[in-house]
Amino acid sequence: MAGGGGGGEPLSGFVAGTSAGGLLRTLPIILVVLALLLPFVTADGVTRDLNRRTHELLMTTALPTWAYVWGRYLAGLVMSLGLALLLLASTLGMGWLLHLTVTDYPAPEIGNVLLLWVGMAISATILVSNFGFALSTLLPRLSTLVKVVIMVMWIVGGLVIPLGLGGTTPPAWYVNWDPTSGITALGLLPAYAIHLGPTITNEAQFQQFILSVENKVPDLAGWFAPHLLLAGVSLVLVLVAALAFQRSRDTLS
Repeated sequence: MAGGGGGGEPLSGFVAGTSAGGLLRTLPIILVVLALLLPFVTADGVTRDLNRRTHELLMTTALPTWAYVWGRYLAGLVMSLGLALLLLASTLGMGWLLHLTVTDYPAPEIGNVLLLWVGMAISATILVSNFGFALSTLLPRLSTLVKVVIMVMWIVGGLVIPLGLGGTTPPAWYVNWDPTSGITALGLLPAYAIHLGPTITNEAQFQQFILSVENKVPDLAGWFAPHLLLAGVSLVLVLVAALAFQRSRDTLS
């Protein structure tokens, strides 16, 4: 990042990737990568048994239908959350490594990282897992199509649409309810804009000023609750899939 000092000379500094301001720039991309993996982890929880023709054997046991469907769902969800936690650990680990090896790189603000991770990454993980599992369970013959549609929609929502806005301010409702967090991040980033004052005359002061801005507590008003609500409401789809599942059904050809 470059700017002009109080005396007119050019100054340079950087925004730490593990700060709140840095994560708002990188987290939507991380979520796209996560969303490309999750459908393959969760979608085939029940459909896999139909493909392998082990469904009939399982259904001859005294296992309740609800326990079978929810057991498959919870197993996939736990693995999905494990992936999200692994990405969180790698992000924090990278931040601490850079803090120890790079001059002026700040230590990650754990509270800010966790707030953004819960509101954006965990909610997205639950949402994608629920949609993938429920739709594939209800439409086992279209399981592959379900995965493709989820991945394409997430790429469009998380990367293509934000790029297409070209800096235009998105509507407030879109900022608050965007499950991919691509638009949500765009709506929050103006609070982390760097506006230099005339008292900043050298790069050390410039970097310190950036540090004070990039580590501000993210504004949770408006978007945090809707993101969690979307994840919670998606559980209804899993409930519908469990209720609609039939113990006796034709296996996939």
